[in-house]
Amino acid sequence: MIPSNHVTWFQLPAEDEERAWHFYEQVFGWSTEEVYSNKTMMGAIHGEIVRRSEELKETRLVIRVIDVDGMTKQILKCGGKIVKERTEIPEIRMMYVSFSDTEGNIINIVGDM
Repeated sequence: MIPSNHVTWFQLPAEDEERAWHFYEQVFGWSTEEVYSNKTMMGAIHGEIVRRSEELKETRLVIRVIDVDGMTKQILKCGGKIVKERTEIPEIRMMYVSFSDTEGNIINIVGDM
């Protein structure tokens, strides 16, 4: 079972994804095969390198939650702001919301549909 309320994924934006993957492979031994294998590694989280966009300009953490809608309400109650409303990803049966915390960091929460 994937733990709730923990960082479970990250996204690194890049202008040139191939160049970035090459860099991280050479420095840390990362590979796209390993990242998408769903292999559990003690003390590690998985992530991806994706094309930099207006929506994703900086590294983004993804926090897994049980109840996306309930957590969205809690974020708003505690002073956070929603920057991207609930978005469903039917291919993987998940949904996410992007929010800004009280310090301006943009983070995603993700949960099952």
